[in-house]
Amino acid sequence: MTLAVARAGLEAVADADRLIREAADWLAAKGEPLWGPEEISYDDLVAVARKGELVLGRVDGETAACLYLHDEDTLFWPEANPGEAFYVHRLAVARKFAGRGLAHAMLEWAEEEARAMGRAFLRLDCVPRPKLVALYQSAGFVPVDPGPVMVGRHLVIRQQKPV
Repeated sequence: MTLAVARAGLEAVADADRLIREAADWLAAKGEPLWGPEEISYDDLVAVARKGELVLGRVDGETAACLYLHDEDTLFWPEANPGEAFYVHRLAVARKFAGRGLAHAMLEWAEEEARAMGRAFLRLDCVPRPKLVALYQSAGFVPVDPGPVMVGRHLVIRQQKPV
């Protein structure tokens, strides 16, 4: 199985929307909701794609994973200097491809992209759930705060990885 990862445009919005909603619905069904309806709006996804910040992973042409790779994140990282990092959001893997290392592969691609663009860090935030934190730490991310922090109405663990 070969994962082909690349930035995607408006042509990929419908596929990314289906994948993100599938992941959100699966997590909600498990009693572990992650993204509310306001966080996965189609209009926001269109805006992400227009900015060139949508990244898709495909296996044999089928959308298998996605993430947003933002140039800045002033909500969760207000103290960050412009241009020092890329910010990962909405990492999702299609259930059909779960357990095959695609999340790590997507993060590795994002790390290479950050390095190629002269960024010092790849950053993300996640809810303080042991499995989720462990996933990111197994990919080399380390927490930057002594514990979870409240950002707006979100309790998150901010993590980064030097690239």
